[in-house]
Amino acid sequence: MDKLKEKFLRGEKLEIELYDIHAHIGGYNRDYLIFDGESEKIVIEMERLNIKKAIVMPLGVYVTEWFYQNEKLINVCKKYSEKFVGFCLVNLNSPERVIEKEIDRCRKEGIKGIKLIAAYQNCENVDKKTEFICEYANHYKLPILNHYWGRPEFLEKIVNKYPDVWYICGHFSFIWKDIVNNYDNIYLCTCNYLEFGTVEKMVKEIRNDRICWGSDFSDLHFGFTLGPILLSSISDDIKRKILSENTKNLIEKYCK
Repeated sequence: MDKLKEKFLRGEKLEIELYDIHAHIGGYNRDYLIFDGESEKIVIEMERLNIKKAIVMPLGVYVTEWFYQNEKLINVCKKYSEKFVGFCLVNLNSPERVIEKEIDRCRKEGIKGIKLIAAYQNCENVDKKTEFICEYANHYKLPILNHYWGRPEFLEKIVNKYPDVWYICGHFSFIWKDIVNNYDNIYLCTCNYLEFGTVEKMVKEIRNDRICWGSDFSDLHFGFTLGPILLSSISDDIKRKILSENTKNLIEKYCK
């Protein structure tokens, strides 16, 4: 049995430092209640599991809270700068001038990327607003994690139009397989329900240097997404890439 799988089954701390590409700070949201999602408790759990660093975003997805959520994110990322890399939340219902002003504010306060989640915001002109965000990110060479990019054809169009953005597909699906394989600046988060055999198929069909473990904590539990990877029948070397090396490289290169 592989060493990482053995340690996981025995409940021991893994010998590798984990890097999480998709996590959330909770505890501050009016419409989406997350209990025990305060940053202090998240850090304690990260220490227990040997999670070195996580890209974190607010869990707010609605109209009125995104400025407040981003302010909380800024404060948390300053307090735990050794643990958290912040991506600010954008509400695509807002005018472009308001969106730009808010991203500017967050960027100047040390936030390193952008989070999009139009699927929960019931907004119109999603493609147009998304392109506006990508144009901004291209200028400043920022990463964007999008809950859902829509159609692979749309993502491919904007990747070619805005090549200096680092694009993260927020939830795993095989629909992104070809575009991830064909472009160096697209990363695929593993967060999803990964049924038996999915991880093995994933690493066989998708370039292993672009697959990144994402927990979706504190919305989900770390174990929900760690388990399928650690218990899969792939090599420890590939597990280390997915759970640690790929996201670590992304953070070190593009989240300065």
